[in-house]
Amino acid sequence: MLLVASSALGLWAVALITRLPPLPNCDRISVFSADSERLYCARQSAVSGAEQDLVAGIQLISAWDETHPLYQDSQEVANRWSKGLLKLAQQRMQKGHIDRATQLLGYIPPRAEIYAEAQVASGRWLQEWAKGEEISAVVIEAVGNQNWSGARQQLRDIKRLTSDYWLKDRHRYLGQHIQREEDARRTLIKAQTLASDGQMESLAEALTLIRQIEVQSHAWPEAKPLLTDWADVLLTYGLQKWEQDDLAGAIAIIQKVPADLATKSEAQDLVQFAHAQRLAAFQQDWEPTYGDVLNLMDAIQAVQDIGRESPFYQDAQAKLELWTKQLSDLQQLYGATLMAHLNQKASLKLAIEQAQIITTDRPQRQQAQTLISHWSKEIQRIEDRPALVRAQQLADSGDKASLQAAIVEARKIQQGRALRIDAQTKIAQWSKQIQVLEDQPLYSKALDLASKGKLRDAITEARKIQKGRALYSQAQDSIKNWTNRIQIAEDRPILDEAEELAYQGRLSDAIALAARIASGRALYREARNAISIWDAERAYIQSLQQPIDDDYYEEDGHSDHE
Repeated sequence: MLLVASSALGLWAVALITRLPPLPNCDRISVFSADSERLYCARQSAVSGAEQDLVAGIQLISAWDETHPLYQDSQEVANRWSKGLLKLAQQRMQKGHIDRATQLLGYIPPRAEIYAEAQVASGRWLQEWAKGEEISAVVIEAVGNQNWSGARQQLRDIKRLTSDYWLKDRHRYLGQHIQREEDARRTLIKAQTLASDGQMESLAEALTLIRQIEVQSHAWPEAKPLLTDWADVLLTYGLQKWEQDDLAGAIAIIQKVPADLATKSEAQDLVQFAHAQRLAAFQQDWEPTYGDVLNLMDAIQAVQDIGRESPFYQDAQAKLELWTKQLSDLQQLYGATLMAHLNQKASLKLAIEQAQIITTDRPQRQQAQTLISHWSKEIQRIEDRPALVRAQQLADSGDKASLQAAIVEARKIQQGRALRIDAQTKIAQWSKQIQVLEDQPLYSKALDLASKGKLRDAITEARKIQKGRALYSQAQDSIKNWTNRIQIAEDRPILDEAEELAYQGRLSDAIALAARIASGRALYREARNAISIWDAERAYIQSLQQPIDDDYYEEDGHSDHE
């Protein structure tokens, strides 16, 4: 009976479920769909929080009044979606998209709880935008009038606004705009000042400066004609130099003129020639680089483009011949350099063989010889480094025998070898260590004697350390210190007794006693200072004891002639 009841209940549940309406297919929703289905799909879409989904949801329910059967069901989502739109509008506004921000606020229906807040926000934003645009216009006008301080003063007013767009983005942009325009104007003035002195070098520098002015700046319309005029002057001067057979001087001037400013064919050829010269310049006393090879190839291509009808054709051909030879040598040396960089003895020898192919009549012979010398020393380092390493390992033990053995090993590196200086430096270091080991017992004994108050014995012991030994300076410093201590012990009683005599008024006796402290003694300067003071006191006392002037007695009628 229970089994039958359970089966019947199950069949009823299945039948109930199968009679529930299916969920709407939101991909196929349209204006003809039921409002309940459209509300369901709007809710599903608005879960993402996307701007277009929230707008669509709001637009769906905004026309429903209180008589609509779904009005109450839609009220909660209307409030939620309106809050989402307000948040999105704020984000748009903070990024400077004020039109879209106010448009989003316009979608919020009057029935929403935040409708009044949205209207207030819209008005406040529009008011702030109007104020911001007004300040921007004043700043830009001040910049146009080259009133930099006025522009910056007006820019401070933006800080009174509240949105990030004005406080950060627009403030930063306007500040940079002021600085760019001021820099451009200063650059123009500086360039004009340079150009006015009539020197070609100054004019070339002015040309370089004026090209730094941004095309969008207010100064550019004034700078552009000057750029062309100054370039023409330099090109004309360069051509005059060439006509005077001063090709080097012509190129030095023309290299300062950008290729795009050369208009005449002769000037274009000279600029191209100068450009090729600049490309062909490379460091010729060290390893060539891949960039050197490429630049020289570009230089060759540049002079090859100078036609036979050009007045610079012969000069270009002469350079072409030289640079072609240099390119061949550079390619040879570059390959040798790559092998040398393996830093193996065999690869270095092979690199040297490759560099030796460059004969004495070749343009890069000196560079080749420099590299050969360098790589030869690298081979010497590879050959001698094991001996220096073995010597260091021996010396690391720190005892006298090991240090002596290390010196013997390091001396195997002959004079003239690459590591000879390193070896000699190590030998000197280890020799000093040996001297320290030999003399330390003497010095330690002297220190021990001094600590017991036997200063004279300590001095005698320390003097056994000979001049030129590692501990000699240290020993001499100690000897000086101990000698001073002895002298102070001997002379302090004398100076104390002299001070006592001076206190008793026996200044002459005090001076005589203190004078017994000889020059060079530790207390000599102190004694001389005391003597000076006592001598001055004695002189003062004697001045008080001088007899009264005879004129005094004559005036009182007590003259000896009476």
